[in-house]
Amino acid sequence: MHDIAETLRACAQEQLNAWDVPSLSLCLVKDGKTLLCGGVGLRDDSSLPADGKTLYQIASCTKAFTATAAAVLATEGKLDFDVPVIEYLPSFRLNDRYATENLTLRDFLSHRSGLPRHEYAWYGTGFTREQLMKNLKDLPLSAPIRYRFQYSNFNYLIAGAVIEAVSGLPFEDFLKEKLLLPLGMARSETYLSAMRGADNAALPFDHDREYTMTGKRRIPFYRSPAEDDEGRIGDPTAAAGCVCSCAEDMEKWLRFNLNRGKVGERQLVRGDLMDLLATSHIDTGDGGAYGPQRAMTSYGLGWSLYSYRGHKMLEHGGNINGFTTSTALVPDLDLGVFVSANMNVTLLPDALVQTAVDLALGETDGDWFRRLKAHNQAMFEGVVSFFAAFGGEAVPGTKPSHALSDYAGVYEAPGYRRFLIEEKDGRLTADFNHFFVGLKHHHYDTFSTDGPIGELPAGLTLTFAADPRGAVSALSVTLGSEKGLKPIVFTKSRSSF
Repeated sequence: MHDIAETLRACAQEQLNAWDVPSLSLCLVKDGKTLLCGGVGLRDDSSLPADGKTLYQIASCTKAFTATAAAVLATEGKLDFDVPVIEYLPSFRLNDRYATENLTLRDFLSHRSGLPRHEYAWYGTGFTREQLMKNLKDLPLSAPIRYRFQYSNFNYLIAGAVIEAVSGLPFEDFLKEKLLLPLGMARSETYLSAMRGADNAALPFDHDREYTMTGKRRIPFYRSPAEDDEGRIGDPTAAAGCVCSCAEDMEKWLRFNLNRGKVGERQLVRGDLMDLLATSHIDTGDGGAYGPQRAMTSYGLGWSLYSYRGHKMLEHGGNINGFTTSTALVPDLDLGVFVSANMNVTLLPDALVQTAVDLALGETDGDWFRRLKAHNQAMFEGVVSFFAAFGGEAVPGTKPSHALSDYAGVYEAPGYRRFLIEEKDGRLTADFNHFFVGLKHHHYDTFSTDGPIGELPAGLTLTFAADPRGAVSALSVTLGSEKGLKPIVFTKSRSSF
């Protein structure tokens, strides 16, 4: 077993350079023993090494913590996973009456609510947690309830609101007091502001250019405009991704899950509820780039589930500006792995997790570093082509139907923050969710985003429309990839005419 740890650490050190990643936090537990717990590389842009106490944002790996926090309340008899959420939140409303009245916590935690991502309805908006909950009634569903898997951070916003309503505590405080501290995870944080001010924390990085895998450049921590450090108001979608942790604390999290909810001799969460979190609730498709080793892929409550070489595997990834994480459990091997990198959208943590499991199994045909690095690049190329496809191939020789200044104005859509389109020096720009990008003419009355590097992807197309009088009155934009999700139409404010 010692050889597994040494091999994994050596792989991590070697692959840092190959993937242009600054540092990694690693933890490996097997058969009740901690084989590896520490860091490799530099946590910042100076010379400070990462170690076992270095904090990383684990982003959506938080979802397993949120589901487990709900299980803490269920263990105490205060919460039922199968009671309609509206019974806990009387003011709760979705864009569909049947969904509003029937969806349960189990549905939201397993991403089978019918809600698509609607990522730009929360990310960067500055809307408070309460505003986001109210906005749900304006966000269209893209599937019937319990019909198909649709990953959405809004599902966990709702789960967090239920936990707050039942416990009477802010979600971040409940998570820390009732789950992290009982597990001994005292260094872990639930308010992102604490991570940003910590004395031993990794700093966020991205590669030199958008959608590439080379070079390293510092980027800012993600910060929601709705946060208030002095007022202890955290990120509005905290339940979807607020946990900041380190290898030494995540070792305790891995042990807790492998011990089916026990901390020492204390059963913090009932064993049957821990089993429920790890039970398949909705199919998520095939193994994709991870096949044939991964098969029978599904989602439980806060965990992705697979058959990995015939072994049940629980895993979840996470990404937030400058950080990428993977956490995995293979219960019948009594194996747990945690890897986090301070690099944006890198599959290196996934490759290390898969490699760790293969080392434990004695398998050598995974070739995960080569395979997932190629898949990582293909993902980036896919994003570019995906957004470019909405505009189609540009029709040559066309021009806008109006003067550029006519497109300027404020455009609004229920549930979303406004688009501010401005014209200056013969060029249009867009301000959306505090993200600023230039626009270039695509064809006719369609424009596409054109840098600088930011949160709106290059090539995103905005199509303007006119009212019967010929005045520019609306813009439409596709802000998601889910089947059945229509473009969002933003109407020009009357004051902009």
